[in-house]
Amino acid sequence: MDEYKQSNGILDVRIDDRMVHGIVSTQWIPESGATRAMVVNTRASESQMTRDALKLGTPKGVNLSILPPEKAIANILNGNYENQRVFVVGRYIDDIYQLFKGGVKFARVNLGNVTQNIGKTTVLDKTVRVSDEELEQLREMKAAGIEITCQFRTNDPKKEAKLD
Repeated sequence: MDEYKQSNGILDVRIDDRMVHGIVSTQWIPESGATRAMVVNTRASESQMTRDALKLGTPKGVNLSILPPEKAIANILNGNYENQRVFVVGRYIDDIYQLFKGGVKFARVNLGNVTQNIGKTTVLDKTVRVSDEELEQLREMKAAGIEITCQFRTNDPKKEAKLD
């Protein structure tokens, strides 16, 4: 995953509505070589119970930050993680879209588990359903040169998300 490493310390970006859980804890974070997992989500950052659960799910030896998007943007742009290896996880597409709009640079967004949407959705993969608004956000990031992929597990084939 070093191919995605940016000067801001970001190794990879994933959207997963469960944030740090089994697959993220046992595959994505360790295989990336991350020294820090960063959960970007306002609600998670404000809930002590969620924060405690995410800490329990974080692999030993990996630091954890749980931040609202605006704080994550400020920390990243201030260079706080330049010498770290950061694996970023957003609960929602909008969490990561806010990073993008705030000027944070990253090479790809992996749509791993986006299942919270109900009603009218577009199915991009077996575990990825997006709303019309999210589809537009993904299209905007893709138009800016960010690779948008669907990949549940690290050993699943990496598939380019079909956003058309």
